[in-house]
Amino acid sequence: MAKTQKFCPECGAELSGNKICEKCGYETSQNVEQKGKTQKVSSSEGNPNWENIESFVTLLGKWAWVIVIINGLIYLFWGIWGLIWIIPAIPYGATLDIYTIWNIISGIAVIILAIIIVKPRFSNKCAAKDWDYLLNDVLTLGNLRIPWMLIWGIIIEILGNWWGGLPILIPAVLLIFMGPKPYDWTTD
Repeated sequence: MAKTQKFCPECGAELSGNKICEKCGYETSQNVEQKGKTQKVSSSEGNPNWENIESFVTLLGKWAWVIVIINGLIYLFWGIWGLIWIIPAIPYGATLDIYTIWNIISGIAVIILAIIIVKPRFSNKCAAKDWDYLLNDVLTLGNLRIPWMLIWGIIIEILGNWWGGLPILIPAVLLIFMGPKPYDWTTD
């Protein structure tokens, strides 16, 4: 699905409907009001070591959704296994612990997030090496630009029992801090 380009692929500043970035003067090849693909980043920009880690980021990012689903299935089955053993023992004084319920709820939530969010908005973009999309898919809070891949990685990390979000967070952090172009945390 095509997305309207809202930020300059060169400096990350908000384009606000212009064809030329007011901050750096970069001329986009498309009118930002029209829908189309964002420009690809050339390898000459940004971190010179990106070429060494790009294949790792691509591979881990491409398979992140599968790893997250596996994480969700492990804890979902672990929670169900706990229920199987606890429910028959309730008449004898056993109690249902919150960790068993948490495993079931978080396992289901992680599986749903992997299919609905991680695969289309992160893994497919990593496989296509669409770094501009990943760096410009942001939540803007005032002047602060927070990448959605970082937000979803943290949420899945919490729900995934502290390792489920790693296949998202590792490529996200590498892309933000060592990526093909510098990431701009502010809109100014």
